[in-house]
Amino acid sequence: MSDPGRRQGEGSPTIAPAAVPLLLLGLIIGFLAGYFLLWWGLLVVLAVLVGAVAMVVRGGSRDAGTGVILGVLAGYGIVILLAAFRGVL
Repeated sequence: MSDPGRRQGEGSPTIAPAAVPLLLLGLIIGFLAGYFLLWWGLLVVLAVLVGAVAMVVRGGSRDAGTGVILGVLAGYGIVILLAAFRGVL
């Protein structure tokens, strides 16, 4: 049964089931790359970006690719900002 007040096509958006775990994995990878490799961690970020784009081009989930990209960028960015504010850089 459908709700008479709801129009067709409206509702909560769905995302791919792999998007949230890949977002968390991206955060972990980005954090570790920034913490241990510092500026060389940009190569890890670039490699993850290329891998995520390749996954989407091959027909993988766009939501999952976006999740891993945002996770890596956020994790790496947080570590670099913390290092900059603490005067380590």
